[in-house]
Amino acid sequence: MKRILKARIVILLISLTFIPFVVSAQMVAELYQAKVFLNDRSAEELNRGFSEALVKVLIKLTGQSQISSNLPWVKTIIDGAESFIERYSFEPVSKPHAGLNLLATFDKKILTQELETLEIRQWSSVRPTILFKLVSNNENFDNIDNLVENYYENIKHKAIDRGLPVATLELPKVEPDIEYPQKLQVNNENKYPGSVEFLMKSGTNNVIEIDAALLFLEKRQKFNFIAMNLETAASKLVDLVADHVAKTILLNFGESRTQEVALEFFNINSRRKFERLLAYLSELEQIENIFIKSIKATSLKLEILVKGGLRGFEQSVLYSEVLQKTSNRNSLQYNFLDNGR
Repeated sequence: MKRILKARIVILLISLTFIPFVVSAQMVAELYQAKVFLNDRSAEELNRGFSEALVKVLIKLTGQSQISSNLPWVKTIIDGAESFIERYSFEPVSKPHAGLNLLATFDKKILTQELETLEIRQWSSVRPTILFKLVSNNENFDNIDNLVENYYENIKHKAIDRGLPVATLELPKVEPDIEYPQKLQVNNENKYPGSVEFLMKSGTNNVIEIDAALLFLEKRQKFNFIAMNLETAASKLVDLVADHVAKTILLNFGESRTQEVALEFFNINSRRKFERLLAYLSELEQIENIFIKSIKATSLKLEILVKGGLRGFEQSVLYSEVLQKTSNRNSLQYNFLDNGR
């Protein structure tokens, strides 16, 4: 007989269809931190630095690539930027110009409460990993290996600024007569929640054209644009992908409500799987405002009480390495995956 372990968890119910993936979403760190260049330590420069750092943090929290200071809610927050500072420090830099980097960390609790008061929707810190795959035509560029390495590095740096977990993968060389986008096939063969394939083309005056196709939650989105250099091209591509992913998640999650539901965990038949369950619960505790109140276990039954609003719980299950939903009944059922970590 299978062992059945049940958990009663207070969660925020979210109306998003479960789609199991092997690769988990990541708990994004440093969402409330930003770095800004300062010419000196004057009060004027420091105030400018606080404001620019806060804008960078708001971009990560809201999932929007552009935060206009003309918006009333933005102006309200920016005007009080210093009041949200938890700590800050400086580091001297000499390139590209002599000056200082301001490293600012904002108070998570105070800033989150302010955004909630202003009714600004925030992107949960549990975010899907997006796989970037370059389809390269070696006939278009010289020194393609260095170009690919540099482009991927630019993607990773920009993704940190957007709070978007990314992975990268180079695809085999395509034939010179490829016709994009008809022959550019996007799929989730690597079991990532989302993947984007892109093709770089060299134009006149060293202009770079990017053709890209993103597949996220079984929906396809195409992008096409030109840029003057690799850094700008990578930045633009990450912005487009992050904007689309964040918008899709926020639109699908809608309003949440707190409710107690029964979660039934099947296939817990070894010490290893039990330890994985505990590790999974530990990860859940890292989500905003959540802690496990108590755990009671016997050989046949495990009762777990979690107190708090579990924002992002179902989203974390959506990309989980550990759990896979097996029932659409009111009592939610999950199986442990054999290939989890």
